[in-house]
Amino acid sequence: MMKLTKGKIIIGSIAIVLFFIFLMLSAIVRYWVNKNSEERIGRKIEISELHFNYAKVSARVKGFKLYELDGNSSFVSFEELYVNINPWKLLSGEYSVSEIYLDGLNASVIKNLEGFNFNDLIKEDNSQAIDSTNLKEDKELVKFEIRNIKIKNGHVNYLDHEKDNNIDLKDINIELPLIAWNNDKSEMGVNFSMGQTGEVHINADVDHSIQRYTINLGVRSLDISPFVVYLKDYMLVSELEGYLDTHLTIDGSMNDFMDVCVKGNTTLNDFSVSDADGKPFIAAKSTKVNLDSLHIGSSYYKIGAVDIDSMVMNASLYPEISNFEKIFQPVLVSDSTSEDTLDKEELESVLFYRIDTISLSKGVVRFTDHTLNRKFVYDLNDIQINIGTVNPENLKIPVTYSMNLNGGGKSSGSAFFSLKDVTQFNMRGKVEKLDLMSFSPYTEFYIARPITQGELTYDCSLEMTSVSLKNMNKINVSEFDFGNKTKDSNAIKAPVRLALYLLKDQNDQIKFDLPVFGNPKDPEFGIGKIIWKTFMNFLVKTASKPFGLLGNLVGSNPESIEKIPFHFSQDSLDAAQINTLETITDILKKKPDLKFSFSQETNIVEEKILLAVRECANRFFQSTAMEERIIPNLQLMEWANSSPEFRTYIFNQDKSNAEQSIQDNCAAIIGEQEISILFDKLYDKRNNMVSNYLINSLLVNIKAFEMKKADLRNLSEEQRTPNFRIEVSLQ
Repeated sequence: MMKLTKGKIIIGSIAIVLFFIFLMLSAIVRYWVNKNSEERIGRKIEISELHFNYAKVSARVKGFKLYELDGNSSFVSFEELYVNINPWKLLSGEYSVSEIYLDGLNASVIKNLEGFNFNDLIKEDNSQAIDSTNLKEDKELVKFEIRNIKIKNGHVNYLDHEKDNNIDLKDINIELPLIAWNNDKSEMGVNFSMGQTGEVHINADVDHSIQRYTINLGVRSLDISPFVVYLKDYMLVSELEGYLDTHLTIDGSMNDFMDVCVKGNTTLNDFSVSDADGKPFIAAKSTKVNLDSLHIGSSYYKIGAVDIDSMVMNASLYPEISNFEKIFQPVLVSDSTSEDTLDKEELESVLFYRIDTISLSKGVVRFTDHTLNRKFVYDLNDIQINIGTVNPENLKIPVTYSMNLNGGGKSSGSAFFSLKDVTQFNMRGKVEKLDLMSFSPYTEFYIARPITQGELTYDCSLEMTSVSLKNMNKINVSEFDFGNKTKDSNAIKAPVRLALYLLKDQNDQIKFDLPVFGNPKDPEFGIGKIIWKTFMNFLVKTASKPFGLLGNLVGSNPESIEKIPFHFSQDSLDAAQINTLETITDILKKKPDLKFSFSQETNIVEEKILLAVRECANRFFQSTAMEERIIPNLQLMEWANSSPEFRTYIFNQDKSNAEQSIQDNCAAIIGEQEISILFDKLYDKRNNMVSNYLINSLLVNIKAFEMKKADLRNLSEEQRTPNFRIEVSLQ
């Protein structure tokens, strides 16, 4: 029997004590942490299980939970953490961990106006700056090695109270085979779910020898709706929908964070944005972008193909602002208040960008105009647009387009434009079978009449340089007609309706060419503005001088129907005047909606003098035994001045004056009152003879003409000739 010495008893006792200490150490540590964590770090920690494996030199923690400051809700928790240390490497001065395994990580990150919910755990750095000159230049490099890092079934929830937004990252799985001080290459794999459908896969390779990294990023069905709160900083929107698929390869330098090159492709499916009022703004079934090469540091951006499928855009115009301006108001305001720090030439010298192709298929634009008296709604459907290579040096970027117009019409064309010089622009386009009835809200607003029918065919060409604009327009409108006058009060005064009616030919077609010219250097220059102004001037000119078109319509001299001239004191129609009235009748047969106005003009003074002489001549023949003669009006004055018998008769009258002319004496003899009566009778007789001939002889509807009374006292010198001035309008 072995005899226990005192020394052996002491050693045995120590061994037993150490055994029980090591045996109970995990329980002691767990108890101490659970009891004293809140006092030590200000937060409560709970650990369900803690085990130390001394043989493997490892530790396992289960049921860990770190609480928020309130002590009720969890900040960070995990199901299990296992760490296995390789102590033998310490003999060579290297820290080595052979395995780190973390399962069921659950973290809740909260941001509010004061900061993050972990700010209290970050120790403030109050230390003084260290002078690097005091450091030993031959300081030894820390040697470390960590293998088999695995994080499984992780979950991170990010709640932004300031933006009222919640982002949920689920099923986070990370694998990192090796991190070591002397490892030339490192690899890492990260997988996690985001939202209900999103999956993110990241594989990273780091080459320490050349200080570069490569990251392969894959995203599938990532719901982008949670990011709407960050979009609101730049756009006034309420909703953002869509699912992102992408595969990117990111190659960069570990020494220069700007030395980054991105390649790959990205697709955004079922994309949509709604404005601040919840109304749809833009949507697309699919948007695919091929990123050929994006290099951030050198400002080199090369994009392959951009394909947009089934885009739907809602454009609305309001009296104060359009929905585009309203949605992008935050950006527009910031742009207007910011100052450029880089001039255009300097920016172009450092920036390179290129897009190989941009294509849009099955596009839809829904336009609504709320600026009129009633809402105008118009759809452009099946829009196809193809744009060729886009870069700042390409002076002729090609574009082709086609679309279906509201109501069955079509439009197509091609163009060339330049980003370097926006004045370099060429276009050829056409519109076929455009139903004009859809534009009734505009005609009601401007001319107080709706369009009841009409179809437009339109061909145009536009060539613009920095100093000239040449726009040729060929317009053909068939079966065009306006409806009854509306109660709209904002009608413009331009005779648009009359001009269009006058332009109609015998086949009910309106055909005309409208050339437009301008200079882009003009401060008032605007393509739409100058085309509209030219068009309105054309219509006004057509309506104000209609007789050229009407004369051509019936094969007559336009000047012959502008006026019906007559002689002073003439009281019957001659052959030329009858011919003019017959020409007008022929015009009315071809354009029955026209209305002709006849305004009688004359020199009232000359007319009254002749009437006075005529009346004196009548009295002269009645008072003498001489045979009464019918003296033509054109010869009356000559006869009165040359007839001795008539002169003797005049100068023998009581009111005559030998010092005055025959004409003045005749006026004095007859008297102003009697002459006015004679003039009024003659004036009315002329109006009646024209009116009666049109109605009784030519069978013209009384609604197709009117006799107007001119202000004879205020006529210009040019107007003081005897004639009927003719005007044209619509009934």
